[in-house]
Amino acid sequence: MSLDEDASLCASGSFSCTLKFVVKDCDPTTQEPDGGDGYEDEYVLEDMEVTLADHMAPLATSSFSTTWEELGQDNEVEDTYALTSMRSLEAAVEQVMQFMGMHACERSGTITEGKSTHSLLLAGMFRNHEKVLVRARLALTDSVTMKIAVRSADDVLRQVVVSSVG
Repeated sequence: MSLDEDASLCASGSFSCTLKFVVKDCDPTTQEPDGGDGYEDEYVLEDMEVTLADHMAPLATSSFSTTWEELGQDNEVEDTYALTSMRSLEAAVEQVMQFMGMHACERSGTITEGKSTHSLLLAGMFRNHEKVLVRARLALTDSVTMKIAVRSADDVLRQVVVSSVG
């Protein structure tokens, strides 16, 4: 599968996979296929899931805040999500990092025990070589609420990243 660099074509979802092939008998001495046409067969493979992380490479930055400010507020989009299946900040941070496929900056991937709020700073490079920064503010009550801000020079990419969460 080959994908265009256009961020609006960020495919995600589950795909069924089936390997289809032709079976032919081989001569045991020469290992060459016999002259017959063989017969068609197929083998069902495991489903394949594609997420945002498959389009993103982790990006280590020397200063998240400097890069964040360089991109500016004009290149930002925000949204808030209720992560109802998450019962701890640790689980939410791990899931968000895994889903986004980005690098946790300034040791924000680690949570101090006993805290009910956390700021997660992520940096990544999308497949079109555009830098993407994420600032996620998480709060724990009965479940986790996340306010996410995404900055990138690419308007479509900002929308793709923020909407991929919901």
